[in-house]
Amino acid sequence: MKKFIILGILFVFTYPAQVHAQDDKNNGGRPTNETKNNDFNITVEKVKDSIYMLKGKGGNIGLCIGKDGAFLIDDQFSEATSEILTTVSNLTRKPVQFLVNTHHHGDHTGGNKNMNEAGVVIFAHENVRKRLLQELMKIHQDSINKYFENEAEKLKNQGAPEEKIAEHAKQSVKETGMDFTPTENIFPMVTFDQEITFYYNDEQILVFHVQNAHTDGDSMIYFTESNVLHTGDTFVNGRYPFIDTDNGGSVDGYMAALSRIQMIANEETKIIPGHGEIASLADVIYLQSMLTFLTSRVAYYRVDGKSLEQVLSMTDLTQEFEGKGFGNYFISKDKFITMLYQDAVRKYPTLKKKKN
Repeated sequence: MKKFIILGILFVFTYPAQVHAQDDKNNGGRPTNETKNNDFNITVEKVKDSIYMLKGKGGNIGLCIGKDGAFLIDDQFSEATSEILTTVSNLTRKPVQFLVNTHHHGDHTGGNKNMNEAGVVIFAHENVRKRLLQELMKIHQDSINKYFENEAEKLKNQGAPEEKIAEHAKQSVKETGMDFTPTENIFPMVTFDQEITFYYNDEQILVFHVQNAHTDGDSMIYFTESNVLHTGDTFVNGRYPFIDTDNGGSVDGYMAALSRIQMIANEETKIIPGHGEIASLADVIYLQSMLTFLTSRVAYYRVDGKSLEQVLSMTDLTQEFEGKGFGNYFISKDKFITMLYQDAVRKYPTLKKKKN
């Protein structure tokens, strides 16, 4: 999307968003190096200049503060919003004006409703909005299906003719008026196709889409002046990545995203991953080497006729990465190898014929 989109919505900011941090009376308005709370253990780590990383139970949040206001990247879960904003209040008196969702998963967008209600303007790739809408529609359809099943069971218990049960249950659903109308605004206000640029807090902030990596709606955010990159879940540090193939993610796209990071970053770049500790270019290179190695080996074994169970039993395949604790998080070794094997099945559906 063209950069002029910012100009088209400037009227929104003539009155500051009402996500003002509470009084900075406890620290005199000075930034702190670490902040914690009792519920979500939100901590804040200074990355560089006026850019911080907030950690909690969800994905890593990026924060840029300065003379213009506060710029957030992701918002974890709805229950964490007040703690997140309290943490921001310890760093600046300025309001949160902008928020970028790196993708649609709930540990990165769960606070959207609260932020929208507070007047923060949320930006994201257009597929983020589509995926959030699909999730709400699925929840709605599940509730309709459950209501139908309950009505059908009730009619059956009442002795209704078998051939009439489905018809009457459908009529009962129709009479409830269970039309799909989103009641909660969890969506980004502004979406873009490829990229969007902010000029904010003396930074040129590049937000750009990477295709079919972790999902089909991923964005990275690069602060050009500070040389800080927030990758969302297109890069995670010290663990196996979750590649959400059900929502447009792909192994090849993830590899391409890691290559894109290497095109942007240098040895001085500070990288905020979707999960894990602040990283360097070397960490990205290592993750890509791990992914390249395991992808090629799993594909080789698949073409050679090995079953998933046989590949999972090859403990030496992941020994180096297990030794570094990669499997101690959300994606275990078995889940990751299974995903790579399924990817190989899609790429190589025909097995190599064994010689007699």
